[in-house]
Amino acid sequence: MNLIDSNSVDFYPKIIKDYLSGELKSKNIIDWEYSQEQLASKKGKRYSSKNRSYVHKALLDQYASFDLTEKESLHIKLFSKESTYTITTGHQLMLLGGPMFFYTKIMDVIKLAKQTSTSENPVLPIFWMASEDHDYKEISTINLFGKKITCSGDNKGPVGRIPKEYFEDFLEEINQVLGEGDEFSRIKKIINKAFDSGKKLSQITRVFVRELFKEDGLLILDADSPDLKTLFSEVAQKELFEEVTYKSSEKHLRRLKLEYKLQVNPREINLFYIENGVRKRFIKTEKGFSTSDHSIFWTTSEMKELVADSPEKISPNVLLRAVYQEILLPNIAYVGGAGEIAYWLEMKPVFDAFQIDFPVPLVRNSYFVVSKKNKDWLDGYNIPLNTLFNDVDLQINELTKGLSFNLLSFDEEFKVLKDFFSSLKLKGEKINPQLEKVVSGEEKRACSALKNVEKRFLNAEKKKHEEEIFKLKKIVAKLFPEGKPMERVDSFIPFLVKDVVGFKKQIESAPSLFDKKIGFIVLSNI
Repeated sequence: MNLIDSNSVDFYPKIIKDYLSGELKSKNIIDWEYSQEQLASKKGKRYSSKNRSYVHKALLDQYASFDLTEKESLHIKLFSKESTYTITTGHQLMLLGGPMFFYTKIMDVIKLAKQTSTSENPVLPIFWMASEDHDYKEISTINLFGKKITCSGDNKGPVGRIPKEYFEDFLEEINQVLGEGDEFSRIKKIINKAFDSGKKLSQITRVFVRELFKEDGLLILDADSPDLKTLFSEVAQKELFEEVTYKSSEKHLRRLKLEYKLQVNPREINLFYIENGVRKRFIKTEKGFSTSDHSIFWTTSEMKELVADSPEKISPNVLLRAVYQEILLPNIAYVGGAGEIAYWLEMKPVFDAFQIDFPVPLVRNSYFVVSKKNKDWLDGYNIPLNTLFNDVDLQINELTKGLSFNLLSFDEEFKVLKDFFSSLKLKGEKINPQLEKVVSGEEKRACSALKNVEKRFLNAEKKKHEEEIFKLKKIVAKLFPEGKPMERVDSFIPFLVKDVVGFKKQIESAPSLFDKKIGFIVLSNI
């Protein structure tokens, strides 16, 4: 794997750059360090024995139908111990995992848990299934071997509850794309096993993800559970009647907005009502509460009764989902992408208001995959990896200049021109100070004309190197399809199929999240 410093390229939004650099801490916007020491200090955090018992039982129930691996059995057993902690990542139930970062951030969590674990304080890797999310459009497409495959539909309720029959045509198309070759047999077996054995999308996702990571002991938790929701009911009650999230975060968000763009703006109530295939926001009314479309109404007493008797009908939004996670899990860290961590950085005052310990939010590693052939080509033309993040036209210009035997830079000519007009200005000042404006105007026109000549020289030279320019553009398009990092677009499945050992091993050997690197995975078989 080849590495570059994340701060050497324009990759993260400003708030994440300042978080990683320590700037947020130095400005007193946050009160914790982005460090291994801060992570270690979280061992010893408060965590309810009752909550641990409930979640342990839920894990036993959710894994009851599986023939567990040795590590899965050990980790489920260890979870029941008071001295055990967790590191978590989560995601929407993207069909077949969706883009590459789905796979790599789980690997980051597995690796970090292993690095942080001790015999006195085991640390377990957790994958949280965001099974209550209802944005079906976001999860319904996978980009596989350059082909977009979409499962059309218009689901309105929690995606984890969508029945398997919904995906029959999608599965058929996936099997057609993968074909009958031997190299695809393993991944096809995993995919078809998931869709055959799961009755709904949350179960399908669990089987699929488990097959990829069961030997690593990853524990997968589905919190869309009546029993687990009882542990959330106190927070839900306060949120509904005291607007805790909105009020407690107001001052902190005002401070953030002075310098940064907010990832998520809290609402007065950050909860949804879920039932019968729908998920609708709660809002306050003059007489109590209603859904955002005013289709269902509750008086104050009816709402208290709903929370107490049917907590499974209360669903946290993206902000309170973070709180729900920390109620259920003894997390010392949450690992996520830049967008996820940006909203975690909004949440510390909310955790304080609910008196819940706050984990260390960690930015996952970012990875690109490049073929050995393309990497050798880049090396042969002395193209550094960090320049691939620049505007493609700038890259082409630099490549052309590097290839040319002619001097394409007009720096010397511009210097001569500047000196010439400086001399004219001095002469003009002696005659009439107003002549300086005249000379400056002529200088501007002359510089513009010279720039145009320089551009024509460069364009003429580019025609001599069309093959190399085409190759560079093709590599950049592969790394940044549709102008986005490939890890956010392309599926990880082709890399598992082509070189499962090389792909996984290189991620396992990648630096710590605290090293703040961007990795380029080099594979021979793609």
